[in-house]
Amino acid sequence: MENFEEALKRLEEIARKLEDENIALDDAINLYEEGMKLVDFCSKKLQEAKNRVKLITGVKNGKIESEDFE
Repeated sequence: MENFEEALKRLEEIARKLEDENIALDDAINLYEEGMKLVDFCSKKLQEAKNRVKLITGVKNGKIESEDFE
């Protein structure tokens, strides 16, 4: 996966397939493994985004001040 949106879309597809009662056990296990890798990927992307987000706290002496997002 190259981006968060693609990974999330694939996770949704996997969830729908896993909800199908007629899925073979091996297929379900493979989809589950793929899903877990995508969850890890998405979590890392969200953490990266969180680390980049800044909260603007105000302007002091004509300069915008910010702090890390918590």
